[in-house]
Amino acid sequence: MKRIPQSLFLALFVFAVSSFAQTKPRPPLPEELWKEFSSAAGRFKVTLPGKPTEAANTIKSRVGKIERHTFTLGVGFAAYLVSYSDFPVSLTEPSQVKEFLDHMHEGEVASSQGNLLSMTEIELDGYPGREFIAETPNSTYRMRYYLVGRRFYQIAISTPSAGFLAADIQRHANDLEKQNDKDLAKIFWEIDPAGIARSMDLFVSDFFASFKLTGKPVMGGKSTPETKVIAADDNGRVDPGIALKKVAPAYPPEAKEAGVSGQVEVQVTISEKGRVIEAIAISGPELLREAAVQAAKKWVFKPTKLDGAPVKVQGILTFNFTTQ
Repeated sequence: MKRIPQSLFLALFVFAVSSFAQTKPRPPLPEELWKEFSSAAGRFKVTLPGKPTEAANTIKSRVGKIERHTFTLGVGFAAYLVSYSDFPVSLTEPSQVKEFLDHMHEGEVASSQGNLLSMTEIELDGYPGREFIAETPNSTYRMRYYLVGRRFYQIAISTPSAGFLAADIQRHANDLEKQNDKDLAKIFWEIDPAGIARSMDLFVSDFFASFKLTGKPVMGGKSTPETKVIAADDNGRVDPGIALKKVAPAYPPEAKEAGVSGQVEVQVTISEKGRVIEAIAISGPELLREAAVQAAKKWVFKPTKLDGAPVKVQGILTFNFTTQ
C-alpha cells in the first residue's frame, strides 16, 4: 500500500477559530434563531443560529489540487464551521482510510495550540469518521469529520472553556464591586459558569446531530476537451493511455443563459479495458460540472499496461467551456 502523503494530514484543513478573549457571558440564543441551512453543491444540511459566511479556495498539494468550501458563523458564545473538500485521489483501501482519519486531527490540534482530550470513531450514513475534542486555556474545540468517497466533510464548533468563563465572570464582578455597583456585582457572582458550560454542551450536541447528508445536487455554446491522463504508478513505468474515443460535453442551456463559462476538471478511473468506470468533477463552475461528468463517462482509452499487463489507472480530463 502506498503511504498517504503527510501533507494531506497537516496544514491543509485548518479552521481559524475566532478568539474568545472578548467574549462576555450572554444568555443562550433564542430557539427561533436556529434555522436549517443547506448547500446543494455541498450535499448537506445543518441547523445554525444564523446565516453563515461562505468562502472557497483551491489548495495545491502533493496529490493534486483540492477544492475546499467553508461556511463559518460566529454568534453568541460559539464559532461554527462546516466545510467540504474534494480530493483529487480516492482512498479505496480500508487501511488507507483508517490512516487518513486517524491522523487528520493533528493539523487542527496543532493550529489551535491546544491539547487533545479525546478521539472517537464515528460514522454517518455508513461513511467513516472521527470526533475529537481539544482544549486551550480559553476555549473548547470540537470537530467531527467524515470521508464520503472523495469528499471530506468537517463540522466544528468552538466555545469558551468553563475555566475561561469563570475567570471572566469573576473579573467583571470584581470590577463592579470596585465601582460600588454591588447589586450588579451580586448578579455576576451568582452566575454558574459550570451550568453555562453544560448548557453549551447540549446545543453542541444538537448542532452536530443536525448535520445530514442530502442527495446529489443537480449541476449543471461550445466546449473544447483536452486530456491529461495521470500514471498511477510512482516509478514511471506506466505508459499513459491513449484516448480512442473523445466526447465533447453539451453546453447546459441554463449555464449558457447565465453566461457561465470556464474550465471543469473531472477525475476519472479507467478500467483495465480502457473504459471510464468512475467520473467525479473536482473543480469548475457548478452549472458546468454535470455536463462534463456525463461526457467523461463516454470516453474510451487504449488500455494502460504496467510491465505488459493491463492495469487500472486514474486521470484527469479537463473540459473548457466557452460561450464564443
